[in-house]
Amino acid sequence: MSRRSEAYFHGIPMRPYDLIREGLIVFGVITILVIIFAAIFSSPDYPTVRGEDVAKRQPIAFTKTSVSFLSGDSGISTYGPPYTRDFDDAQKVLGIAPAKWFGVTIPLNPPVDFVIKPLERVSVFDKGVAAALKTYKAASPKQQLNWASAYFKVLDKATFVNGQVKVPNGNYGPVPTMAAGMLNLGRAGLLEGALQSDARLPYQLNFTKSLLFFQDDVDHSVANSLNLLGEQWGLSNETGNYPGAWWLWPYAFWYQIPAIASSPNGDLIVGLIMLAIFLVIFFVPFIPVLNGLLPRGLQVYKWVWRDWYHRGRPAVAERERKAG
Repeated sequence: MSRRSEAYFHGIPMRPYDLIREGLIVFGVITILVIIFAAIFSSPDYPTVRGEDVAKRQPIAFTKTSVSFLSGDSGISTYGPPYTRDFDDAQKVLGIAPAKWFGVTIPLNPPVDFVIKPLERVSVFDKGVAAALKTYKAASPKQQLNWASAYFKVLDKATFVNGQVKVPNGNYGPVPTMAAGMLNLGRAGLLEGALQSDARLPYQLNFTKSLLFFQDDVDHSVANSLNLLGEQWGLSNETGNYPGAWWLWPYAFWYQIPAIASSPNGDLIVGLIMLAIFLVIFFVPFIPVLNGLLPRGLQVYKWVWRDWYHRGRPAVAERERKAG
């Protein structure tokens, strides 16, 4: 300790403090609590939702998901930035939409990226799919949409017979054949690989399309069955044997407020609230009320340093009195 420090702390009683020991004690206590709470309140160990499993167990749901990208009924079709150019749907507060500032950073064309491109890989060894794709591409955008919309609506009445999705007769064009090709792709366990644009690279690190494929109905249905929907517990509730994103619980808390949970701009509102809280905490030393009046009024520091105020401060005051 320097002379200046010794002079500054002169007359103040001190005692040794083992920071490493205290840290190990805290770590041990937290570890025990985590193990106890994990044993009592652990999340369900639900397996990963794979295209192969959905195609085999819920073929109609799989087919409906595939066709929704063609008919424009999927949530991603009108999501807006960063995926699509639907800027009118971007979340905004007071007319300000930050998503517009960054634009479309992960451009997606749902019909092409989620159906056409995967089927183009299948068409190499399936002539039926190849012919259906040729017919679909040759049609006008309006005709394509009419076929897909009609087939998407009738899937509510579909049945699964002898390995095929059966629907009432109608003018669906090549869409049923394309949907069947997607179903076969899923059954073969090749959906995720076909969706990824960089699937031929040695390492696969981008799973955006695979995660978005089932995010509307299938993932929502699974989450509902496990009581894991956002309006029930928030973003931090996870499945599996490993800790989830526990650091998101402050965000999840705000989604429990009905006005925020039901707002179409809820994500942006929560983000702005958390940003405001962070800025307040960051600039506490520079905010007059928070850095002076509030601490003196609450006097929490007296509880933290209660040992000093109980024994140390009176002793120093007594020595100063005698010395004076």
